[in-house]
Amino acid sequence: MTPLEAAEIARCHRTHIYAALTAGELKGFQRKRRKAVKGPWLIDPADLDRWIRGE
Repeated sequence: MTPLEAAEIARCHRTHIYAALTAGELKGFQRKRRKAVKGPWLIDPADLDRWIRGE
């Protein structure tokens, strides 16, 4: 799912999701579009659920 979808489920702002992703608190991954260009973040629903529960 996207950070926007994750934010809707977690009932927080998407910038909070991005901050958790970059801090490593929330697991997610970015596909590379080209050599050095990172693509959009993607989050596994199970990882989001664990993050919401504080695990």
